[in-house]
Amino acid sequence: MEPEPTIEKPQKPKTSKKRLILAGVFFVIGFLILSAGISLYIYNQDTDSEGYAYSNIYHVNTTAYAFTAYMNQFQGGSFAFLGPENIAQIKYIVRNLNQEKELFIGYATTREGEAYRKSFQCEIPTYWTWHVEPYYAEIYINTTVIEGTNPPAALPQTQTFWLATSQSADTATMTYLPLHEQHIWFIMNSDGSPNITADIQIGFKSPVLTVLPLIFLPLGIILLIVGVLLLRKKKDKPTKTQ
Repeated sequence: MEPEPTIEKPQKPKTSKKRLILAGVFFVIGFLILSAGISLYIYNQDTDSEGYAYSNIYHVNTTAYAFTAYMNQFQGGSFAFLGPENIAQIKYIVRNLNQEKELFIGYATTREGEAYRKSFQCEIPTYWTWHVEPYYAEIYINTTVIEGTNPPAALPQTQTFWLATSQSADTATMTYLPLHEQHIWFIMNSDGSPNITADIQIGFKSPVLTVLPLIFLPLGIILLIVGVLLLRKKKDKPTKTQ
């Protein structure tokens, strides 16, 4: 009689060192990307529906014909290579507290708008700073001074040097990013009259940060899944021996 074939016990599958190292790399990178995606998602919950974070409010109450402020150009820092339109958007918000008047807000380069500013009476900060970064914005105005005495010779909306403008009897808003040179921000009554009472605020958002969670979350999960698949051990088929 022929001996019955015996089946060898399957050996425990082995995972190569290369697969272990590669799986570890996928786990680490996947975890970091997933964590970054979760963090950005949580931070984005503190912004409004458009993704803006808002500064403190500064109250304007001037007897002059305009409130103006110089703004230096925006610096993109280490993320400038992404393009300014992708890393920063600034919203200027002016809430009118005198409902009998319509407000005009305008934005121009200092080179183009300075002559108009000097032609009539304006209130201007002697020192002020504006600071924006992801999920944070700040306005700080120390003291102001009134310069000039004359009323404006022409209404603000008739000027052609504006880069962005807005008019409203309630809340005037405009979106603009100061680039390449210094700019000047005007707040006036549309009819050119004196006495302006309003609250001003800056909103800031970084468009790229609203998109990154949509990329990081699925990418991190995919990398973790790849790491798990690399750790899975292949089962050896049992071999028959005579």
